[in-house]
Amino acid sequence: MLSSARGTTFFFPLTCMALALLSLFPSAAAYAGGTAFDATSISAMGTASAGQAAEAGDASVLFANPAALTRFKRAELTQGAAVITIGTDYTSTQNNDGADSGAPQGQNGQVFSRKDGYDAAALAPNLFIAIPINEKLVMGFGAAASHGLVIHYDENFPGRNQGRDIDFKVTRLNLGFGYKLSPTLSWGLNGSYERYFQSIKLKLNYREAVEALAPGSAALIESPAGALIGAPPIPGESNAGLRMFGWAFNAQLGGLWEPSENTRVGLSYRPKTEFTGNRGKFKLDDSPEQAAFRDFLNSDGFLNSVAFSALGVDGKQAAADLAPDQVIKQEITLPDELRLSVFHHATPKLDLMATYTRQDFSVTTLNFQRESNGRTLENIPQNFVAAESYRVGMNYKLYKRLTLRAGYAIENSVIDDETRITILPDSDRQYFALGGQFDLSRDTSIHFAYQKLDTDPAPVGNNDQISPPEVRGGDFKGNVQLDTHFFGIGITERF
Repeated sequence: MLSSARGTTFFFPLTCMALALLSLFPSAAAYAGGTAFDATSISAMGTASAGQAAEAGDASVLFANPAALTRFKRAELTQGAAVITIGTDYTSTQNNDGADSGAPQGQNGQVFSRKDGYDAAALAPNLFIAIPINEKLVMGFGAAASHGLVIHYDENFPGRNQGRDIDFKVTRLNLGFGYKLSPTLSWGLNGSYERYFQSIKLKLNYREAVEALAPGSAALIESPAGALIGAPPIPGESNAGLRMFGWAFNAQLGGLWEPSENTRVGLSYRPKTEFTGNRGKFKLDDSPEQAAFRDFLNSDGFLNSVAFSALGVDGKQAAADLAPDQVIKQEITLPDELRLSVFHHATPKLDLMATYTRQDFSVTTLNFQRESNGRTLENIPQNFVAAESYRVGMNYKLYKRLTLRAGYAIENSVIDDETRITILPDSDRQYFALGGQFDLSRDTSIHFAYQKLDTDPAPVGNNDQISPPEVRGGDFKGNVQLDTHFFGIGITERF
């Protein structure tokens, strides 16, 4: 049994190591797949996260259920990283798909594929530490992703005016404990600091935006009447981007029941996370043509005023909305999470496990506002529902030092076909996982895992509720399908 003195001996160097790694973590992390990230633990990744809240195979159990920390009798550090490769296919389902702006338009059945490039892979590290304080109390520290999404489309795919790239991540720093109430029952609490980051890139099509602002206005500007009022040419497409940052605190409550030596049941719950102070910048690539167009919208000429009034357009407001640098604010709520896991040591060589999770995304809204005047930059209605996943997995001890893992999971989409957008193409999905553990010694273990995320084709381009209308992204219809692979390796060191 680890004494309090020995726990104190190891507490300081382990904490220093954790702080050093955590200082690098926010800038190094990147994620892929669905909005709920599935590679917080390399060992759990090998079983598709089945049994994660009950198995307690290493210190990463802190993320799923702090109560299971009571399984550790020695201090240990687990760290790892997952490399994720991301392929994104968009298939047009109509002819003349997308904006006519000089870039190729899609034709029915045409595929726009993005599977390479420097950003077609991402690295997601994680770190966890468990330190027994006495026979009943175990402390835990950790850092991992809780939610994430990385998508990069072909630059000319037809939905580029709605959203071409997204890099979204929530990094969670954890401090928790597990306390043994009785030989068969433990409870735990996990507090977390959560850092929010989101980057969105798109191609702004000026002609479509002008036409959406007031039908017929683009034709008027390009007509002889437009020349009469001094209208400059409507600019072509321009790169635009949004970067948001924020933070929040949250907590997780967990319990572990051990009805027998071979069976464990873990249950944890984390309430919804409210990010109320997100701030960021919207940047629009500027050019002399765009500046001239803004000056035209902002002018006080009599003929301009008459034309704008007839079209129902506020020229000065439209010019301000096209400013190349704007400060944006956002409030967003991420879902609560319920996790129930069962672990059973069936034979000396075989472990069986299962997990059910539920995350209620109906509380989440996508709304960005300009800080200067409160005007909406973009509001994206989504018919979000709860995501429910069912996971099964196994460990098989092939040799004395080698254990193999396998797992399978299914999870439903949180979005319907009518409101799905290009930068959140969530769909029903399956997880296929393989992994293993090699024990170098009694104190050191190596974990390795592979997981494939198999998604159903997801229709996009049907959401006509986005406001204001000039940011909807034009007329496009297609199917998106992600091709995502996770490769992970980690190490556990016991002290």
